[in-house]
Amino acid sequence: MSSKTNKKLTAAVIGTGFSGLCSAIKLEKELGIQAQLFEMSDDVGGTWEANRYPGAECDIPSHLYSLSFELSPSWSKHYSNQKEIYAYMQSVAKKYNLYERTQFQTEVIRCEWIESKQQWYLQWRNTKDHNKTGSGYYNTVFAGLGPLRIPNIPKEFQGFDGPIVHTTRWDNTIDYSNKRIAVIGCGATAIQAIPELRKVASHIYSYQRTVAWVSPRDQFTYPRIIKAVFRWFPALLKLYRFMLFLQHEMYYTYFGYYDTFFGRLIHKGFKKIVALRLARAGRPDLIPILTPNYPPGCKRIAKSELYLEALAKPNVTVIPAGIEEIKGRVLVDKTGNETEVDILILATGFNLQGFAGNLKILGRNQVSLEEKWRHEFPKTFKTVTMNGFPNFFLLLGPSTGLGHNSVVTMIDIQVDFAIKCLKHVVQRDLAAIEPKIASQEEFVKKLQNGFNGTVWKGGCRSWYMNDAGELFGLWNGTITSFWWSLRKANINDFVQHKKAIPIKM
Repeated sequence: MSSKTNKKLTAAVIGTGFSGLCSAIKLEKELGIQAQLFEMSDDVGGTWEANRYPGAECDIPSHLYSLSFELSPSWSKHYSNQKEIYAYMQSVAKKYNLYERTQFQTEVIRCEWIESKQQWYLQWRNTKDHNKTGSGYYNTVFAGLGPLRIPNIPKEFQGFDGPIVHTTRWDNTIDYSNKRIAVIGCGATAIQAIPELRKVASHIYSYQRTVAWVSPRDQFTYPRIIKAVFRWFPALLKLYRFMLFLQHEMYYTYFGYYDTFFGRLIHKGFKKIVALRLARAGRPDLIPILTPNYPPGCKRIAKSELYLEALAKPNVTVIPAGIEEIKGRVLVDKTGNETEVDILILATGFNLQGFAGNLKILGRNQVSLEEKWRHEFPKTFKTVTMNGFPNFFLLLGPSTGLGHNSVVTMIDIQVDFAIKCLKHVVQRDLAAIEPKIASQEEFVKKLQNGFNGTVWKGGCRSWYMNDAGELFGLWNGTITSFWWSLRKANINDFVQHKKAIPIKM
């Protein structure tokens, strides 16, 4: 590849979470392309810039939840909190000079393939002032929108006559001390937030329609000597990360074979741990309420050594029911009980199917990606590319979630695959490539068949599923199998778009 050829390619990267940072860095490293980055917020970080609720932490070990080419020896704990992960991402962006190439407070609202130019046309606006707009053409787009971006705010809660806070839009201006607080939901955010909120609130009411499996973490602090050893001997740091990776890959043994003697043994173990923790906390009466009726992993397993113990405290009441009606500040649950509260906190997760938000993505023949996926299973090829969307690379979208390991590693692998695709474009002097329909259909069929017999089809309803009950949010195997699937970008799987007109430099 000559430097002259590289200059012909331009790239837009939407988002500056792990996906966006990884894309921009590898585009420059591998292809010499200095991408233009667009970010809606005031800083880089994506999910970890936005989610600042009390107790926000990662449930994957710090050394594993980081970019493979930017390992940090300085993590303070085995599981890092939001502030430390956010600081790590800021340091990575500074090291690779990405701040200079990022338009902050900028929302991309239209991404359209223009056939006559064989380029993507992007329109954007300032998030503070929608009258400030801009547009541009790019040969390729990397969409690092992130699945945990658009909060799910059920309409039935809008009638609450008091402060309403979604965990991903935490409001620090509200005084939570000595307040009666209702927390709706029992996913990861609620599991992390409730132990912290309980310390300041007069009372917490935890509304749980479907309880979650919660396993204790092996949380610990890294001594200074260990951090120094990792700094002096980077090979040991890589080895430690690899051992963590193997440990988490082994967890798939249960997820993939849950309905076996081994799987049933694990299930019994989870039940015993829940019972033991609640009995030790002096609340054996909560054991039947907080023991899920589905196998562990069917919904994502949360990690916390504080949550069950917090629910057992005198100023916390568990209500195993959803909300039927709201009367001012009174919540009426499905059983008819009424509870008056001062603040309503929605730990109701994210709108994964509407992850694009205000962004309209229009491929060839003006096909809308949002409309297309609204009526069918979100089909991709290798989880990164889609037929009808040339040179468009979607990161951490459908079929990339995990229940056992680090999605940052998934991002690394996805970006490497996208780079391989672009190398074909450069080496063959093409305008663009997109997967063939046959290649995409074969990939999707194999992906869906791979879920048979796994815990994710164990009988529960989860955010991994779309409205039709299809498992659209998960990869069906280990990260190792994901890497194997994406290790090559075979040009025979792609439609090759030859250049119609020269691209001006």
